[in-house]
Amino acid sequence: MQRLLSFALLVLLVVLFSTPAAAQVLNRREIENALDMPLRAALEEGGRGLYVVSFNAPNELKVPEGEQTWVLGAGIENWEAGRHNLPVTLLVDGATSARLQVTVQVKQRIQTPVLRRHVKRGELVGTEDVVIQEIDLSGPLPGRLQNIADIVGRVATREIKAGQALVDKMLEGQVAVERNDRVRVTLTRGAMVIETNGIAMQRGRIGDFISIRNPQSKSLFEAQITAPGEAQVRSW
Repeated sequence: MQRLLSFALLVLLVVLFSTPAAAQVLNRREIENALDMPLRAALEEGGRGLYVVSFNAPNELKVPEGEQTWVLGAGIENWEAGRHNLPVTLLVDGATSARLQVTVQVKQRIQTPVLRRHVKRGELVGTEDVVIQEIDLSGPLPGRLQNIADIVGRVATREIKAGQALVDKMLEGQVAVERNDRVRVTLTRGAMVIETNGIAMQRGRIGDFISIRNPQSKSLFEAQITAPGEAQVRSW
């Protein structure tokens, strides 16, 4: 009888210690809902107008019962508009239970200069054509123009739609000198200043260096365009 009781106790202990702890299965929606609030808070804390458009979490995640703490990976403060892979760690009762990757689509709401009207290639942009407007960016825009002063007085290099965020390559400086134009040239050396005229051998914009021909000697020299019809040689 004693041997039988000992055997029964042994079986009971085996059953108790071999039975897995209670677990639950989180579906994709539950995972995304758990991450939504802390991620939005992290983006808002950055103060750059970023907001979540969508998540793409695993279909399901099996975790033990207990108090859950979701820890977001580092680098959120450096995010721009676009798609990001976010590393996430799930703690249950303070212990690491799972590590996963979540794809997050983010947009950015910004105030930026845009054109009031559709502008064709070659058109000059005037002060009345530019306005500050709130728009949503779906991805990063390298070279985005943020100041009206960097837009007015330039020429469109392509068609630009009204309300579109502007980047530097969409615009170029207005042509200040055409090929064969007569150009007034200022030559400086120390305190000495000489003014003469020359013939432009190529077109250019303010700041460009172009070749100019001396009409008397027929020799060529290089000068920098400083204004429409004007150029300067700083050393000679």
